Formats: sequence, structure tokens, C-alpha cells
Amino acid sequence: MSIEVIQEERNGCIGKDQVVQLEWNLQPLEEDPEICVEEASLPSQQPTLKMKLSDILHGHWRHHYQNERVKVTNILFQIGIIRVVVNFIQNFLIKILQMGPLPQHVSFIMDGNRRYAKSLNLPLKRGHEAGSLTLFRTLHICKKVGIDVVSAYAFSIENFNRPKEEIDTLTDMLSRRLQDLANRANNLKDRLYGAKLLVVGDRALLADELNDKISYVEAMTKHNTAFNIYICLPYTTRNDIYHSMHDLVRLCQNGVLSTEEITVEQLTNAMYLGSSSNKADILVRTSGHTRLSDYMLWQTHENSVIEFSKCMWPDFTFRSFYLILLKWSFFTTLQRARKREKLRTRVGSFATTLLRQRKRVPVRLDKLPPPPKAVSVTDR
Repeated sequence: MSIEVIQEERNGCIGKDQVVQLEWNLQPLEEDPEICVEEASLPSQQPTLKMKLSDILHGHWRHHYQNERVKVTNILFQIGIIRVVVNFIQNFLIKILQMGPLPQHVSFIMDGNRRYAKSLNLPLKRGHEAGSLTLFRTLHICKKVGIDVVSAYAFSIENFNRPKEEIDTLTDMLSRRLQDLANRANNLKDRLYGAKLLVVGDRALLADELNDKISYVEAMTKHNTAFNIYICLPYTTRNDIYHSMHDLVRLCQNGVLSTEEITVEQLTNAMYLGSSSNKADILVRTSGHTRLSDYMLWQTHENSVIEFSKCMWPDFTFRSFYLILLKWSFFTTLQRARKREKLRTRVGSFATTLLRQRKRVPVRLDKLPPPPKAVSVTDR
């Protein structure tokens, strides 16, 4: 069994095709019937003047403002002319971005769903649902821009330490959203059509029912080639490196490889993300935390840009992502221009030195060879 066979068993083959231009459309948060029932069951209490003054003094007015802003934004995007104008502006900005270099692999640590829900006095499940919708919108932006690979940190192995009720809620939501994503990837009229979905991580830790669902949705999109989506669950970098080494050791035990033949490239290709494990051009973490939480440590080893955004993941908008891409493209252009200038300087210096080393021997007229004999054309 070779490394390629092991990797195909995990993730499937990597495909690439021309990006399909689709129309961007911001949709309001979808109502979940179970969430509505939970919210309806909560006792309603009208805020008194004393409670309002207390909220203002403690800074809770920001939460109310944020809640109202979300509602107003959703209402505005229901108006056709506003949606058309926003689509035109976004398409124009994306065309500008496509004039420069683009990242091949962008990864996200989707952090802040629970704090987002708490800030709006909503159930935690509603925060995770809002985060999944933000992921769909961000994936569409990546496809429109022309990014080949997108990965997202959906569930860490360490998250199994959370309460069982929250874990069950997350796994159930992940199952439904993976199915929804696969359906969209195969729907010709959908903005995510052509996406190839791959779920990577130590799936032995997941329930059999969820594993069967993951295998089913992966099989639905295995022939898609527009761009690749890696959903990392349950995942940590330490576990990724461990499994990569384990697979290489198994190949050595089976006589396929020798220990002297093991290289960094083989170790990289044996990881969960396969050839995409080589490098993540941009890693974005939301919610203001400045740590990587054991995610993409191998992939962000060289010339990778790590962006820490202060906004919660459900608040991660087109503007936030566009500024990150624009900054990366600008500095990458400067870096490549500087490298070309250095190469041009080195070549010019080498040519000048080579010419100086050549000794020019002076030529005397008496040392020149005699001229050829003159032949008359008319005396023939």
C-alpha cells in the first residue's frame, strides 16, 4: 500500500477547474424550528426603566445595538435594488483583486459562535447556526475570487471535553450542514456548485452514524472540480502529524518504503490534507484570540500570513475578508517585485564582473592579415 493509496482513502483526489461566476446574495439567518420552540418557551419579561439604566451603565447597550443592526441589515437585503447594488460593488472589487496574485489555500478558525449568541441573549445553538451560514457565504466569496482550497476548523479533538449536550448539538448540526453543503455543491443553480467536500481528521473518534453520513456526502461531491473544501473535524495538528508518521511506519513495515527514503515531502503528503498540507497562504482566526489552538501548525511554517480578527465568526463579512485578501495580494506583489529586482541586480552584477575580467588585447595595423587579392569584373 503506497502513500497515494492511503491518501485517496482519506480525502480523495484533488481537482481544479475554472471558477464559475455566480451572483452573490446575502441571505438572512434561517429560522430553526427547534430554536423557535426554545425561544418561545422562555418566559417573556418587559424591561423596566431601572433595568434599562443598568444596561446602559454596564455597557450592555452594545448588545442591543448589535441585535438591532443584524435585524436592519437582513431587512435591507430583502430589497431588490439594494441587493443588486451590493452585488455590483462586490463583483467590481473582486475583479480588482483578481488583477494581482491570489492565495491558493485559505484556512479559517471559526471562533466566537457561543459569545455571539450570548451577546444577543440567544441560545448557543443559534450562534452555531449563524456561524454555519457565515461559512457558506465565505465559501462563496472564495469561489468567486478563485481560491483553490479552503479549510475550516469545525471541531477540535479537545472539544470532546465540553458538556455532552453541547457536543450532541454540534454533531447534529454538523451532520445537517454537511448534507446541505453537499446538496448545494451538486445543484447547478446554487452559488456553491462544483465544490468538492472532504472531511478530514481522526474520524475514529466520531459515532458510526456520523461517519456514514460523512462518507455519503463525500461520495456525492467526489467528482466535483471547481474548488476543494476541507472540513476539519475532529482535528489537531499533533494528531495529524502522528497519523502521518504512523502511516509511513506501516509502509516501512510492509516493505514498501525504507527508512532512508522517508522525506519531508512524503510526510506532508501523508497528512490529512494531502498535497494541500504543504502550505496555507492565509490563516484567519476570529473573535480576537491570538492563538492557533493546535491547528495548521505544520501548514503555516513558511511565508504564511496569520490574521487575527476581533469580530466574532458570525460577524465576519465580505468587507472583513476582502481587506485581508487585498493586504495579502499587495504585500505579495511587493515581495515578488523585490525578488525580481534582486535577481536583476545579481545578473547585472555578474555580467559586469565577467566583462571586466576579460582582457582586451590591442590590435596593431601591421599585425592585421593582408587584404584579399583584387579581382577585376570587366577583364574576364
